[in-house]
Amino acid sequence: MRHKSLRLFLIFLLVVLLAPLTEAQLSSEYAGWADGPEGFLLTKKEKKEWNKVATDAEAKRFIELFWARRNPEVNNPFNSFKAEFDSKVKFADENFGYPGHRGSLSDRAKVLILMGRPEHRQVRGPAQAVALGSTTAGTDTVEGSTEVWQYNPAALPKGFRVKGSRLLFMFYEEKLDSNNFSLDRTNRDSFPAMNALTKAPEAYLLHPELKEAPKPISVADGRSASPAHLAWCDQDDAPFDDSARIIAELGLSDGINEPLWVHIELPPEAPPLDLLVGRVRTADGDDLSNFEINAKPLKGQYGSAYHLSFRLDPGSYTVEIAGSSGGTPQVTERVETEVTTAPTEGTWLSPLWVGISAEPDPDAPLGAAFTFGGWHLIPISGPDLTRESEIAYFGFLERPALNEEGSIELKARVRVKRDGKPVGKPFTMPLDSSQVMGDLYMYGNSIGLSGLPEPGSYELEFTITEETSETSIERSVPLEISD
Repeated sequence: MRHKSLRLFLIFLLVVLLAPLTEAQLSSEYAGWADGPEGFLLTKKEKKEWNKVATDAEAKRFIELFWARRNPEVNNPFNSFKAEFDSKVKFADENFGYPGHRGSLSDRAKVLILMGRPEHRQVRGPAQAVALGSTTAGTDTVEGSTEVWQYNPAALPKGFRVKGSRLLFMFYEEKLDSNNFSLDRTNRDSFPAMNALTKAPEAYLLHPELKEAPKPISVADGRSASPAHLAWCDQDDAPFDDSARIIAELGLSDGINEPLWVHIELPPEAPPLDLLVGRVRTADGDDLSNFEINAKPLKGQYGSAYHLSFRLDPGSYTVEIAGSSGGTPQVTERVETEVTTAPTEGTWLSPLWVGISAEPDPDAPLGAAFTFGGWHLIPISGPDLTRESEIAYFGFLERPALNEEGSIELKARVRVKRDGKPVGKPFTMPLDSSQVMGDLYMYGNSIGLSGLPEPGSYELEFTITEETSETSIERSVPLEISD
């Protein structure tokens, strides 16, 4: 019996000693993942599944599937839900933190992440009362400030299924000016809100049936590329590789995210393309996504042009594109790009996009390549123009400041130079702006070149200014004018 007891003790001791080694199989990159703000989104079932994860490979697969199940466009490599989540986390870290505590792990951050930005927010000092239905809070007995966040249930995603006219969350500051706010979970006026908060993780689970994270498709309306078509991207001897003109610029989709817009233009002798294929690779060389899509030719400055829009998370990428006609590759291009996001605060003017023409395209979705509020711009792909040409230009304005009359005051200033010297005086014109969504506006205009005195080398210097905030951007456009 003694030997048996000793053997059982040794087995128990071995299990205890090996347990930490089993847990240590997760590296620091993944070990604390569920303890971060992502943990607020975990459903009960996912929490159990995460607790069974034992290796980095399993953790990576779990996290990829976690975000894919919440992606509104599951085949799109750009996950708008995750982008919004990252924005909330950044805001919370910058505004809700207090000594020794990360802001995105606070009670206010949890409500922000799960419920979104409040429709109304009240802030009261210690001696001020906050009336909530049948109760009054925020008296002299409160040591710190009080915040009340109010939500409209009708504005929440359908998955919440919350009834009522309003949801209220009340936060009490532990000590004045500490920025440490705790959520009151006991106030009966907040019970519907707490119920909604509990339902939130399930409400955002859009694709619970997914068992594997799908390989993303790079462009909207595209499809997965076949291996045979992707092999075209590895060729470097397509007939129009040297004569194709390519423009790759960051665009704008929703006021924050900047997709990569690509303009490919072939010379007049090239056959019309019927298929575009390609892939996106990360900075590490991993294949992030691929696509193939039926080509839609546009009338470019010199020949047929083709547009693609890649919605990608911020980072460094290599984009490879091949175009074919009748099953034969005609052009292959490679673009190195750094994708960023637009500023989230203050008045912001996007870069200026300049083209030879703009055609009506009322059905173009926001973020489609070189489209602006129903207009599709054909970029200038070379300096060669005539004095009969017109130049169209467009841009976006985010969070404009209003003048004393409550309107947006936007102006364009254009200076003409020849051989580096000004030609005449610069001219200024007001610009009309149109609301695209929320605080995002677009503007556009055109300028004729008939006033240039003679053929030659010119440069147009554009300055766009939002007068009230004095925010401005500039762009120079070189031109070679012929008769």
